[in-house]
Amino acid sequence: MADGYDEPSLLETQPVGDRTEDQPDSRSPLEKGVEIELDWEALAVAFENQLPQSHSFLDLTSGTVTTISGSASIPEPPDPADNFLYIQPRPSREGYRTMQNFAETIEDAFLRERLTAALVGKGAFRRFKDQLLDFPRVRQEWFAHKDAEVYSYVRSWLENQGVKATNQPPPTTSKDKLPMPAARSSQRDFSATINLQDSGADFLQAIADYDRPGLIFRPRRTALLVIDMQKIFIDPQGDSFLPLSVEVGKRLAQVIESCRRAFVPVIYTRHVHHDPSRDGGAMSRWWRSLITEGSDGAEIVDQLKPLESETVITKCRYSAFTGTRLEMILRSYKIEDLIIGGVMTNLCCETTAREAFVRDFNIFFLGDGTAAANSELHMASLQNIAYGFGRVLATAEAVELLERSAE
Repeated sequence: MADGYDEPSLLETQPVGDRTEDQPDSRSPLEKGVEIELDWEALAVAFENQLPQSHSFLDLTSGTVTTISGSASIPEPPDPADNFLYIQPRPSREGYRTMQNFAETIEDAFLRERLTAALVGKGAFRRFKDQLLDFPRVRQEWFAHKDAEVYSYVRSWLENQGVKATNQPPPTTSKDKLPMPAARSSQRDFSATINLQDSGADFLQAIADYDRPGLIFRPRRTALLVIDMQKIFIDPQGDSFLPLSVEVGKRLAQVIESCRRAFVPVIYTRHVHHDPSRDGGAMSRWWRSLITEGSDGAEIVDQLKPLESETVITKCRYSAFTGTRLEMILRSYKIEDLIIGGVMTNLCCETTAREAFVRDFNIFFLGDGTAAANSELHMASLQNIAYGFGRVLATAEAVELLERSAE
């Protein structure tokens, strides 16, 4: 106060006789003063969510975000209502201002003019991002700039609401640490440099133009999908053995063990048909033979055997979602981020990733934890995923993040 005296605290103004050890504190979390560990990534997503029928609330007891979909008007918060704060999405004018501010930082006059022109009229957000496709390094700088602005906005909102975070938001990518993308080249020249039996560094060059290194999964909201690591593909004696899967199996084993230590759910899939004449469909028309239940190749390889407590999904289409209970399981675990590894990159893994994306899951695709029939098909899929569906990352990065959360 101006006279130098502090306001008495709430407890100091209460009569002593009104306080007993057994008397419950009926004040709401905000009245008590909230200090919690926040899920910053989920908060950022909620503030950027402009879908009219999607509404998010901050749980003041856990720091997590609960999203309710399907209502045009703001729904009632979960019970108890005093424990939840409604998250009003960041106004579109703020997003527009973020783009303006970034455009002003561009030294290249030609690109600055293109970005400024993209902001005129409807569809500015899409046009702005499209202009950056030919400038991969600047595009990565844009994502870092946007993330920093969003987190700054979230900080201000928290302060206004009287909520104090006990943890910091994840760091945005420094311009000085952004990887330089590989020079563009023809598919023939590029594929000639690929050696997937290496550490996997080549795939990082392939997706460098589209990578978003600032995106990381949240172990508390994450599940690992191990796609079709069956003997028919992984065992050298299998009818459809994939030579590139040998090293992939070793890397996936490390990811699986790290997930178990971090209490991240591991979900397996098996692709099998009980009666191809009935459940084969287009698969039976396209392929000469299908994997049948009970055959030697149908089982998951021994080195990646699921634990008894882990879920195994049986499917008969490329997508692990089609005709299965996978989505129900993920929703029941409150999963939002999916790590995907297995075989084949361009068939079951990519199809599952695409379908997960349109179901609003965040995709983290293991570039050196997936395998295809050849490196060209593998690389093409990784570029497709990185361009429009999810983050493609190395198994080593996934393991490091998981081990850090398990400490």
